[in-house]
Amino acid sequence: PDSMRETRLFERGNWLAHGEVVQPGVPQAIDNNAKTEIKNRLDFAQWLVSDNNPLTARVMVNRFWERIFGIGMIESLEDLGTQGYEASHPELLDWLAIQFRQENDWSIRQLVRTIVLSSTYRQSSAISDELLQSDPYNRLLARAPRIRLSAEQIRDQALVVSGLFNSKVYGPSVMPH
Repeated sequence: PDSMRETRLFERGNWLAHGEVVQPGVPQAIDNNAKTEIKNRLDFAQWLVSDNNPLTARVMVNRFWERIFGIGMIESLEDLGTQGYEASHPELLDWLAIQFRQENDWSIRQLVRTIVLSSTYRQSSAISDELLQSDPYNRLLARAPRIRLSAEQIRDQALVVSGLFNSKVYGPSVMPH
C-alpha cells in the first residue's frame, strides 16, 4: 500500500492536466453492481475469467468462430456491448461459451475441435439461387464458408504432409529489436 502510485484521470485526455484521483476497481460500465473488490491487476485478471463475468468466454468463442467461418456470430468483434450488432445465434454462442469456460476449462483446442467437428462446419459450400436470395452473406450458416484456409495455411499443411516442412529457424531476425 505504501508503494502504490496515485492514479488520476486526465482532463479531456491531456496527460498534463490532472483530474480527480481514481481507485482500482471494475469499471462501472462493465459491472453495474461493483460488488467485486479489486485491489490489483491479479484481482482484475481473476475477475475477468470468473463465473461472474461471462463476457470473456463469449468474446473468445466469437473470435475463434470468426477465424473459422470468416464472420463472427456477432459481426463487430471489437464491440459485444450495446453499440455492437446482435448475435446471429445467441443460444449457440452462450452454449459454446459455457462449454469453453466450465466443461473444457478454457481449452482452445477443445473449442476448435467442437466447432470443426460440427455438421455446420462440415457441410458443403455449394450455393443455390434460393439460398443466395434469402441469405447472401451466409449469416444463418446454411452453407460452409467458401474459403476455409489462408494461402499460408495451405502451404504449411502441404509442406507438413509431404515431409518437407522444416521447423528450424535460420539466421538473424529480419527486424531486430
